[in-house]
Amino acid sequence: MTEITTSYATDGITAGLSTWHRKPVMDTGALVEACRVQARTWVTRAYGVRIPDELSGASALADLITQVSRAALHDPDTTEDDATLYGLAHLDNAYADALRASQGYGDGYLLGALFSLISAGAALYDGFEDASLMDPFDGRMPVLDESALIEAARVQLNTWAPAVLQTPPYAAGEIKDAPALSDVIAGVLDAAQARYGDMDDDTSIRGMAHLANARAYGLKAGYSHGNAYVFAALGSLVLAAASLA
Repeated sequence: MTEITTSYATDGITAGLSTWHRKPVMDTGALVEACRVQARTWVTRAYGVRIPDELSGASALADLITQVSRAALHDPDTTEDDATLYGLAHLDNAYADALRASQGYGDGYLLGALFSLISAGAALYDGFEDASLMDPFDGRMPVLDESALIEAARVQLNTWAPAVLQTPPYAAGEIKDAPALSDVIAGVLDAAQARYGDMDDDTSIRGMAHLANARAYGLKAGYSHGNAYVFAALGSLVLAAASLA
């Protein structure tokens, strides 16, 4: 393999302190799009369900999740092992949250849907079995704030980084704020660079680029540029996992 001399970590830090990134937004459309992109990383490969190029809103997202749930239930390879049952339950949660969002209960439910899609994909496509991830909101209405976004990012990292990169798992409440999340992403980026930094295949390069973006957005969030940067970091972590996990 051809060694790549560029430091992804250095690039990520430089990007985080620069202004070349378009400022992210965190509104209804952006949250629906994040859910669509997350589903696209695993649903078609798992069940053959086509993910559209765009969704018109939360109602369309709920309809899509219904299709995914039906495909999962009727898939001949679907079993009743713990991972599958957890995954199906997460799909139910994702549908319920998307439906609530479509009925005007708030964008916090779209974050709940995104969290559940992350967990469903980890369980149904990757066989991840951690039951403690079933309902991070303990039945409360999801709130679209920094702590909820960080919790979603923590769980997303736990579904792949410890297994793939041998990073430590992160306990609930361990990542207390945006600066702490930025530090965690830096550690993940360093671990990924050690494993993938000398690889020149498109998939590895793409995954490392997404991690560098996550680090950049995390730095912006850590420097108090707003929750939209935490959300953008979460989105980049989803895409990094799709390439590296």
